[in-house]
Amino acid sequence: MRKATIETGASLLVCAISILGFWEASQYAGEGGLMPRGVTALMILLSAIWAVQSVRAMRGGSVAVIAPSPNQLRLSVMLILAGLGLLFGMAFVGFYTSAAVIVPLLGYGLGYRNFRGLAIGTFLFLLLLVSVFRLLLAVPLPPEAVLKMIGL
Repeated sequence: MRKATIETGASLLVCAISILGFWEASQYAGEGGLMPRGVTALMILLSAIWAVQSVRAMRGGSVAVIAPSPNQLRLSVMLILAGLGLLFGMAFVGFYTSAAVIVPLLGYGLGYRNFRGLAIGTFLFLLLLVSVFRLLLAVPLPPEAVLKMIGL
């Protein structure tokens, strides 16, 4: 399949998702919505630039062809599943619990086999999440299902 065709479709999909994200972030009250609106606005701009470049490549007769290997397809599917796992995990299990499970599994699935490194990386990622949402943005996240089950 032609690279420009795939990139045009992917850029338009990312742009549409970014617009939906911006619309959702516009519903946030106060300063808590400033960062999500800024990030999604940047995503809209970058994906629109990407789409224009891809359309130009298609019109220019670009013949670059993509022939992904089975390993590349496996890794792509893994990233998509991890994204869906985070999305639904955050909605039903909890933000931090989902990240604590998905991040090391994804690292392992992508070939990183240093368990100490996976643990340290996951801990630092969770520390960053807590710092950003609780300390910097002061945004209350929904309670974690695991913590509710044990009475915390």
